[in-house]
Amino acid sequence: MKRLAFAALLVVASACDSGRAPSAPAPRAITLEPEAAWEGVLELEPQARLDFRAQCPADTVRVRATLLSDVVGVDLHASPGEPSAEVDAAYLVADDLEGPATIELDRLDGEPLAGALWNFTIHWPFDETARMGDHEVERANVRLELECFRARVDGVLEPGKPIAGELDAGNGGIASFSIVVPEGARELRIDLSNVESNLDLYARAGGPVLTFDDSVAFAENNWGRETLVVTRDSKPPLSAGEWRVDVQDALGPTRRLPFTIHASFDGVVPGELLALPAPWQPQGTNPIARAAAAVVEIATPDSLGSGTLVSADGWILTNAHVIGDDPEVEIVVALLVDPSRPAQECLRAKVVRLDFERDLALLKVSSGLYGQPVPADFLLPALELGDAASLELGAPLWLIGYPTTGGTASRVTLTATRGIVAGFERADFGRLVKTDAEITQGNSGGAALDERGRLVGVPSATVENGSGQIGYVHPIDALPRAWRKLFER
Repeated sequence: MKRLAFAALLVVASACDSGRAPSAPAPRAITLEPEAAWEGVLELEPQARLDFRAQCPADTVRVRATLLSDVVGVDLHASPGEPSAEVDAAYLVADDLEGPATIELDRLDGEPLAGALWNFTIHWPFDETARMGDHEVERANVRLELECFRARVDGVLEPGKPIAGELDAGNGGIASFSIVVPEGARELRIDLSNVESNLDLYARAGGPVLTFDDSVAFAENNWGRETLVVTRDSKPPLSAGEWRVDVQDALGPTRRLPFTIHASFDGVVPGELLALPAPWQPQGTNPIARAAAAVVEIATPDSLGSGTLVSADGWILTNAHVIGDDPEVEIVVALLVDPSRPAQECLRAKVVRLDFERDLALLKVSSGLYGQPVPADFLLPALELGDAASLELGAPLWLIGYPTTGGTASRVTLTATRGIVAGFERADFGRLVKTDAEITQGNSGGAALDERGRLVGVPSATVENGSGQIGYVHPIDALPRAWRKLFER
């Protein structure tokens, strides 16, 4: 699963062991009602704290706790159960260094939420008082806000009647739907389209999804156009009656996130989802912009990276580490349709060649996203190959891809960075190119371009020391000749 935990659960040894002093008594806690706020003062004594206990309603699906303080440096802690004398044993911790300290509790993260008791602690984590200029600050004015998002139904799904919706902070980043499965139905199929983020699907028979257990069917992948299929033989199995279906973003409600949800019982993909989008075509003559259209985003169930189209019929060059060691891995390819939006997932590809020594992989588009054949006249933008052997020290170099630093939501937009050929290094298979152009996670497998927009290599790795970084590009010359014959013919 790709869901990420907010923090690690810290285990504290018992203080009741022989020869050890008993632990301090648990602090007294202020009762905080759901959908309430508390305002008051935190005396900034060493390790000062205020504790609150809150009982979540029985149908809670998400909780957001927000701490506002007029003194920077105050933390917010959260833990299930009663307050603990050991503030460092908190399950989640948030600071206010970049804005209000906010903790999001999600029903899918493992800890009980619906009907559960939670403790929130406002904590001054220092052994001295705060200072502002040349004088001490003795107290902080604080406000703790608690929002409990409860199970609801935002719409009723019917076959052939898609519903447009959106996720945002106001609905907790969750949209919920109801659908009635008729007797005799062999399959429930749910599809998402028109997405710009990494959305996931969850479904449960008989009632809302309040926790993540064996009663929940789910689709959690590294792409947004998810498909969830529940059959009589799946786990959980399909049954007649009401089902609840939830749409949720993998990272929470970072902004307004649109989507369209489709439902069917016959196993047939809705026709409007089968059309392939037209790849972006820049209006100007800038060679870098024109080359960008051939850079794709590659997603597997376990990773995200970039790739480059090297032929109009769908050959893609990327890094081996983007694909992993399973040659049968499921691969979704997203095309650039609009540079201001994430690439659109619309194709699937298969691994044809894999070389971990060179850290290169060659893929071939095999179908549309839903297994539909790609029309023969659907031509993809492809890059011209350059001459990496002719690159000189100091020559300009452009890197294009989909780095995780290239966006503020759970999916990113295309990013180009510029640098120079910073040097060279020898590998067993030939010469590596060093560059000072920015490379971060997700750039791997993308395009390294010369000034004419020709593909001269694949951004593959970085070496960092403190604040400095040198990137490594595996040159196009490292591509085995037999590989080139596959797509040049």
